[in-house]
Amino acid sequence: MTGHGTSDPRAAFALSVDASHIVRKVPTIQEARVLPGGSVVGDLHGGLTFTDAVAAALESRSVSGWQEFRSTSGEIWTIIVLNR
Repeated sequence: MTGHGTSDPRAAFALSVDASHIVRKVPTIQEARVLPGGSVVGDLHGGLTFTDAVAAALESRSVSGWQEFRSTSGEIWTIIVLNR
């Protein structure tokens, strides 16, 4: 068991992202497919700036899917980490 009373090993880790490195525009499915692993994609609009097809392509490359992230400046981002 890890974390605080949970068996999920990811629960012990907090996400830290430099907002200046978030990829904000992914216009095509092809671009979503060629982004390097480790890329963080997101927006300040609940993910709505990405088409459904692009969002699906990004989701297929992520273990944890879309998440909300508060930057140090207080902005709330909707992000996805490409780790597949």
